[in-house]
Amino acid sequence: MPRDPHSVFDEPIFQDLPRAKDAAEHEVWSEPGLAPGARPPDAAQTYSGLLREKWRRASPELSWLTVAGLACAAGPFAVLAALMKTSAHSFALAAIIIAPLVEELGKAAAPLMTLERWPYRFISGTQLVLVCVASGLVFATIENLLYLHLYVKAPSAAYATWRWSVCTALHVGCSLIAGLGLRRIWLAARAEYTRPDVSKAASYFIAAMVLHGAYNALVYLLEKSSLLAFGQ
Repeated sequence: MPRDPHSVFDEPIFQDLPRAKDAAEHEVWSEPGLAPGARPPDAAQTYSGLLREKWRRASPELSWLTVAGLACAAGPFAVLAALMKTSAHSFALAAIIIAPLVEELGKAAAPLMTLERWPYRFISGTQLVLVCVASGLVFATIENLLYLHLYVKAPSAAYATWRWSVCTALHVGCSLIAGLGLRRIWLAARAEYTRPDVSKAASYFIAAMVLHGAYNALVYLLEKSSLLAFGQ
């Protein structure tokens, strides 16, 4: 009988080839298409086994160094998100719908990508919350500076106070919510030794975006009705 060219047994994991260092990350035993209860051979390299070993050998120093690096990386991501948002700020639809989506995803992008690829770099879910809060603070700072020194002509003291207090609190608060979502992903992966499931944070990101969009909508309506003015 001719061999099926589409057989999964042609996958590298089933071949008698030297095992690559990342073989466990590309194993097929955690695929949802396998029969329920299917177990890998005792000698098989599995992603679950990889996570167990990585977390067993995790270095707190390296983990916190990763957190510090991500906090620094929040700056470039925040700049990109801020520029994308402020370039379209004059449009109400962009400010209320597009901006919250772009900003909240942008602020959490670096820790989310790291969590998805290397969950064992974190020894605590709280670390992800801290990174997101730092990202939100960096983003708020950059955006405030852009508005106060570039986008707004001669801003009043009241306007500056509003941006450094209310706007900063909004960005940090929304990032905190997103960070709790990343923490939920990490907790599930750590407890079950499974691949990080990004969908577990969907409700948190939606909540952050809705809160952000509601704030932008309220400010827009108040400005249009002249109930919010800073004497600019």
